[in-house]
Amino acid sequence: MSLATTRVGADTASRHLVMLHGIYGRGRNWQTIAKAVVSARPEYACWLVDLPRHGDSGAGAHGDGVRGFAADIDDWLRNQGPTPDVLLGHSFGGKVALAMAEHRRSEPLQVWVIDSTPETKAAGGSAWQMLELVRSLPETFPSRESATDAIAAGGYSRGVAVWMSTNLIRESDHFVWRLDFDVMDQLLHNFFTTDLWSVVTDRAPGHDLHFLRASTSSAMSDAAALRVESLADVHVHLHRREGTHWIHSESPQVVIDLLLAHLPLTPG
Repeated sequence: MSLATTRVGADTASRHLVMLHGIYGRGRNWQTIAKAVVSARPEYACWLVDLPRHGDSGAGAHGDGVRGFAADIDDWLRNQGPTPDVLLGHSFGGKVALAMAEHRRSEPLQVWVIDSTPETKAAGGSAWQMLELVRSLPETFPSRESATDAIAAGGYSRGVAVWMSTNLIRESDHFVWRLDFDVMDQLLHNFFTTDLWSVVTDRAPGHDLHFLRASTSSAMSDAAALRVESLADVHVHLHRREGTHWIHSESPQVVIDLLLAHLPLTPG
């Protein structure tokens, strides 16, 4: 497989934060936050991963789904990547991060789940609605701006619409989606049916779990939020913040502040 990654930070960094975007995204979506983190904490390098089937990454070797993608990224980390101190994932990537933690129980690890959930649930929410919207739009657009306008007219903020339109590529005199929306449909169904509660309820001794729940998002149900809070101790945290499902894009400072307040310190 071909897994595209970008490193942000000095070659001398001793700690490593792996960032996983959500469905329809790519690693560069996290550049603003990564640059702020390494500026404040230069002992960290951030690794921005394009999940399989996204950005410049090809298809994975372990199947299209949460655990398949987790295995693909694990392969890359163990064969040619860094040893992660911190895993962070947004939305689909948040569940992938939990699945990776499931297989790294003997390793110390901090995990950030940004507006995602360990639960199974019926298909729905902003990412699902985006899929329905783009499938209702034309297959080609005369310009990237016209696609942005169409997505914004569908009820999304201008910023989210601009972000989504970065998945368009030029072909001759028009633009087409680089994403395979049949695959995206399969991935979302897998996301909604993958149960990763055991990673939280049977937390590995060296794991520190942080959940960020955006106030206007339905990605994590009320019941799941209450369950996480009932487990909360010094190693399980639920952070509630004002924002939408794309809180990292629309309010990056919220995520930056949380990371800088809680990232593991380097001994000595």
